[in-house]
Amino acid sequence: MRHIFPGAYFGNIAYFIGLINAEEIIIDLGEHFVKQTFRTRCTILGANGPLNLSIPVIRPNGSKTQMKDVLIEYKENWMKNHWKAIESAYASSPYFEAYDREIKEILDNRYKYLRDTQEVSTEFIIDQLELPISLAHSETYWEGDAIDHRNDKFDEPTKPYIQVFEHEQSFSGISIIDLLMNEGPMARKYLMNHTKIS
Repeated sequence: MRHIFPGAYFGNIAYFIGLINAEEIIIDLGEHFVKQTFRTRCTILGANGPLNLSIPVIRPNGSKTQMKDVLIEYKENWMKNHWKAIESAYASSPYFEAYDREIKEILDNRYKYLRDTQEVSTEFIIDQLELPISLAHSETYWEGDAIDHRNDKFDEPTKPYIQVFEHEQSFSGISIIDLLMNEGPMARKYLMNHTKIS
């Protein structure tokens, strides 16, 4: 059975668990852009609690802009701000130096389209953790037979793991970056051991 997912910017842990447990994955690039979701933001965990990192975007066709056409805005140096926040949150984590260079390169790449940053950040995690995930993309809005995850929030609480900064709600909606920095290669086992979603 096909599973339709939205793209994500360093998606959260539940998002990757969803991808792992889906049989055939299609990322829908034909859907209209949805504001204030993990499509443009990820949440990391710093000393003062959860911190949202958002990519500013340009929608050429306003509210009717499809995901494949959403542009990234570079008037502000958001990449530098995102990197500083990630560095501040995870510089003392066990695996920061194992992944810092590649993550900074993704942020510094100045991709034209949001879809490119989403794809590169997701494939980076898949490659680093050798996850059994294969992604296909639909350039038009998917209306065929499939299990639809486009409106899912992927904010289900996940199992605890050791973190540099631990907070009461630290296991709900936190970016995969947090798991990667704290667990390193063992993040694969953590993800693979989660119960299959419907």
